[in-house]
Amino acid sequence: TMVAGILHLVAPKASLMPLKTFKADGTGQLSDIISAVYFAAQNKANVVNMSFDLTSPSNELSKAITSAEAQGIVFAASSGNDGKIEMVYPAGYANVMGVASINDENQRSTFSNYGNQIVWISAPGEAIVTTYPFGAYAAGWGTSFSAPFVSGAVDLLQSESNSMNENNAKLALSHADPLLAIGMGVGRLDVYQAAAFTQLQLP
Repeated sequence: TMVAGILHLVAPKASLMPLKTFKADGTGQLSDIISAVYFAAQNKANVVNMSFDLTSPSNELSKAITSAEAQGIVFAASSGNDGKIEMVYPAGYANVMGVASINDENQRSTFSNYGNQIVWISAPGEAIVTTYPFGAYAAGWGTSFSAPFVSGAVDLLQSESNSMNENNAKLALSHADPLLAIGMGVGRLDVYQAAAFTQLQLP
């Protein structure tokens, strides 16, 4: 619910396809995640937001993502909240945009993982006010709330271009604001600059 609110904050006209792969206590099965990726591909999703991280790679998850990416689907995933350089997945896959968290002073959030292997771009992830169950609003902290800013931005860019695949999304989003922090990808997400580039440069 909280992730969905952020997606609609960035892309108000986006049609959301919520796919539940985790239980209320946060536990889940890898097989359910893989099934959700295939379901999203079969049902013509354009962007898949993955606000979770796994400490071990999975050949089957990588295969599912690669298959969906070949259809033009763009993936964004949270980089994790251990506050260190470590490999996590799916952010660590080359065809997924890993997203780190920054605060309102453009500094890395202390909880955010970082490093070039898992972070492609950064976005706000502290005290993000968004929708909450039972018709309420709440604030959230974590890279899980950073990733949907990027996913929502990609949806906006797709409305400006018919060729918004993974490579073009990265090309447009690379027009970000540079950060002094090390290992935070191309910089802070700048939707305006990405949209301007898309309108002028992409078909």
